[in-house]
Amino acid sequence: MSSIGRKPTVTLLREELALCLAERESNQAIAGGKPGCVDNPVSGPRADSILEYLRGKGPMSLLSPPDLISFALSCNLDFHRIIALVVKGEWEWYASSRLPAGKSIEDVISEGLSAVRDLSSGFNPAMDKGPAENGLYRLFESHGGLASRNGYDEKDLRDFVKHMILAEVHLFAGHSPELLNFIATEEARRNLLKGASADEAEEFWKKKRVWIELENEVEGLLLKLEEQTLRNRKSQREWMSVFGQIYILLLESEYLHTSLTYRIDRKSDDPDLTMGELDELDEENRQAEIEHLARLKKNATTIKKVLPGPGGIPLDHEEMEEYEQECKKLLRKIWRLTHPDRIDQEKFTPEQKKKLRAYFEEAVPFQEGGHLDDEEIALSMRSLVSLKDLLARVEAVWKSMGLDCNEQSVIQGETLLEQSVWLDTRTRELEEEAGQVRVELMAAANDPEFREMDACLTSPEQIDIISAEMNAKLDWYNERNRLMEQRLAELFRG
Repeated sequence: MSSIGRKPTVTLLREELALCLAERESNQAIAGGKPGCVDNPVSGPRADSILEYLRGKGPMSLLSPPDLISFALSCNLDFHRIIALVVKGEWEWYASSRLPAGKSIEDVISEGLSAVRDLSSGFNPAMDKGPAENGLYRLFESHGGLASRNGYDEKDLRDFVKHMILAEVHLFAGHSPELLNFIATEEARRNLLKGASADEAEEFWKKKRVWIELENEVEGLLLKLEEQTLRNRKSQREWMSVFGQIYILLLESEYLHTSLTYRIDRKSDDPDLTMGELDELDEENRQAEIEHLARLKKNATTIKKVLPGPGGIPLDHEEMEEYEQECKKLLRKIWRLTHPDRIDQEKFTPEQKKKLRAYFEEAVPFQEGGHLDDEEIALSMRSLVSLKDLLARVEAVWKSMGLDCNEQSVIQGETLLEQSVWLDTRTRELEEEAGQVRVELMAAANDPEFREMDACLTSPEQIDIISAEMNAKLDWYNERNRLMEQRLAELFRG
């Protein structure tokens, strides 16, 4: 287990290659510099291109995966570290092409793992530079059967690389606890599989492949949902900034109209009702409206939404209350596991603490002073499926305390049976989550309220038209309310 003071060990290719070379020289020194202490000397055109790159005389774009493999073999790296080195090279090439304007890849790394992960979104080693275009497996096999000698066929190697990227361990140094722990876990799993029958092993690999694909699919869907949610919130904020003031006044007048109608009807039915009794009845009858208006005034950019249930069908009142209660249970559990006072007492890495703090703020965006307030929880309607996903991420961080990696990539279980059961359970969860996210994504993309908001903001002329309509409606309500107040007063005068 790493110490809580350890810095994240994300490395760029140049630093990693220099570390590999230093390890080789150190091993030579330990062996006393005897001839043959290193199987492969650092020489030849491919190794020379690496050395030129390390001297700053060549760009990374000229390096190819075969160059990295040849260099790694000359440094006597083990098979899994060679894979990690090749994937790191492909990742850096990919990330460098997606840098924000004015930033270097070093700038992004200095911002922390979250920034690096954002830059890495969608990464998949294409292996399309130079001779590597023949495919990853054939590339390794062309170096003395490197993959098959280590017990990997083409599917196994592809799965290992996908799992490595899912775990994000290719971002770290070859001697980092993140990568070493990942490799040790992989080797332990392969040893377990050696004792299984051919059918059992094949079934396990199938389950693992399905799980990895679903993890990537759900990640992509959640990213799309988040992007659509942000677009909707942007529309909402813009709409409220333009129409918010008149909208709240109009809502108040509409609620007052409802209140006066109710009061007049009750007083007409029961002339003996006193003003105090009528106030109590009216307040009880309008409690939901009062609370909604109070929340709206407290946060003028938030409008409570009715979220879709299974199949996209809107929840009724009773279902919505149950939905909200389930959301609150999840929020409280997330809050307990991410509160700063709690995580500061545990042996998390600085990056993990930063991640948990972000989860804390995501779960309780309106918290003040570290308190969990039911009113503030209810202020913004939450997605149950997103909260379940958030709790799973929080719990995964706790299970991987002290390691900076994608915690959800860790297959749980000591035995092959336990791991297989975990894969089955996780796969079902992911399938359910993917289905629910698709429903929410469709509902968010086709939400008539946000579409109407966008339509209201299409031009200054349209804004003027909508504003005039809202003001006219407000004038109508104000006049009606004035007459109804007079009518109510007459009822009390008898």
